[in-house]
Amino acid sequence: MKAQLKDALGSGLIVIGLAFAWCGLVAANDAIFQQFIVTPYASLIYLPAALRIIFPLVFHNAGYWGIILGSFGVAQGKVNDGTLDVALLAISSGLAPYIGISIFKTLFQTRPDLVDLKPVHLLALALLCAVSNAVLLNMYFSMSGRLMQPLNNLLTVLIGDILGTVIVLYLASFILTFFISRRRG
Repeated sequence: MKAQLKDALGSGLIVIGLAFAWCGLVAANDAIFQQFIVTPYASLIYLPAALRIIFPLVFHNAGYWGIILGSFGVAQGKVNDGTLDVALLAISSGLAPYIGISIFKTLFQTRPDLVDLKPVHLLALALLCAVSNAVLLNMYFSMSGRLMQPLNNLLTVLIGDILGTVIVLYLASFILTFFISRRRG
């Protein structure tokens, strides 16, 4: 019983930590790339999109829940939608990577520990998660009767998610390579 409680508390703390990380990267993205924000829901550069790949691959289900909780917190502060709308948007933000990663696992044969991921795999993950997010977001706005300029919105989210993911993954790769090479030298 104690082990189960300890595991549950640990998972809960991971989810909360991931949610804070999500909120922090969204705030940093908004501050740095303010001129690229098209709507409260779409930006031409969206760095947190990389977390949609990283969190679930590293933290599994806690990663999806961290995205949902973080998205809920961010959306409440950015839009004047009701709580149900904010919750649906947050859930779609966590569901998008689930769909993208599930499709990726169907299309590509990689090891469960993901050690064999190549740049083409990362690009495929970025594209699949970006498409899933853009489609889910447009579906939500269409069903709620608030879809305006669907192609513009779809392309903005798609471009923003892909650019944000590529930027973060490139920086992470650069930083890891730098520290690994310094340790060896």
